[in-house]
Amino acid sequence: MKKKLSLLVAALFAFVALTAFNNSKTDYGYEINRNPNFKNLKILPKDISDDELKGVMQSFSGALGVKCSYCHVPGNDGKMDFASDNNVHKITSRDMMKMTSKINKKYFGQKNPMTYSVNCFTCHQGETKPVTHPVE
Repeated sequence: MKKKLSLLVAALFAFVALTAFNNSKTDYGYEINRNPNFKNLKILPKDISDDELKGVMQSFSGALGVKCSYCHVPGNDGKMDFASDNNVHKITSRDMMKMTSKINKKYFGQKNPMTYSVNCFTCHQGETKPVTHPVE
């Protein structure tokens, strides 16, 4: 059962990763709702759409088995302050995004994020700490 769930999560993550980083301005002939107002994007494209950003964040959540509050902090208004860097997990996730990008470019020749072979789930498999032994 756990193996089937892992495969399902991996497939879901791959689907989200393949669709979330599409940087084209149009999709199937209609304009994508880009949000240039996102603050503090340092790795993801500045013009990422609402849906793409949600997809990326949901893939992180699934790959690590966490909720938004694992990386983001609450603001003064009680809502999540997504732009804040006051959580070490957010900083670490940026480093991990850089790492997987380098791995995929160097070892798999993949410069397009939509074709990544290594992603968060590759090592984390639903856990906050990377799995250190093979899953059977």
